[in-house]
Amino acid sequence: MDSAQDAGISPDDVLVTAGAAGALFIISTSLLSANDHLVVIRPNYATNIETPRAIGCAISFVDLAFEEGFAIDVERVKAALRPDTKLISVTCPHNPTGTMMSRTELDALVALAESSNCRLLVDETYRDLSYGRRLPTAASLSPKAISVSSLSKAFGIPGIRIGWLITRDAELQEKFLAAKEQIGICGSVIDEGIARGML
Repeated sequence: MDSAQDAGISPDDVLVTAGAAGALFIISTSLLSANDHLVVIRPNYATNIETPRAIGCAISFVDLAFEEGFAIDVERVKAALRPDTKLISVTCPHNPTGTMMSRTELDALVALAESSNCRLLVDETYRDLSYGRRLPTAASLSPKAISVSSLSKAFGIPGIRIGWLITRDAELQEKFLAAKEQIGICGSVIDEGIARGML
């Protein structure tokens, strides 16, 4: 779906997973080790915190505040980075507040990941519920960005467990595919058939 909507993304950049949770687990276990650090913009989906914590990663949190409209302060994210930072994690539209980043903020986070030689993970599970002009899929903006989404929330079919991750980094996608094959070999063709019909 995202490969048809955003310039620069091809079907080869998309890996179908067991829901967004499966995609997030693949990303954390493929990218992170106990020697790594990540920055989590919080609140965030629990898998983006608990899986890295189980791996033993050091985590720095950049907390969003009601008083600031849950806006992301890119300078605070930059200040939280360390030489061993492997990943910056954010949700957009934000879960649970529903707030949206601006295109300027998204571009700034992408540029920060590029300049820091780390990855930007954008959990875009609520993207198809956003109003007005949508942000581009983050992965379409840079090989350093990884996008995750699913049919669970916006499409209301969480039970079929269809999600996906997108990266334009072919080498990284091979690593993600290898992880998927170790975890679940392949997806359910019945679920994928339902998903295709829904889309």
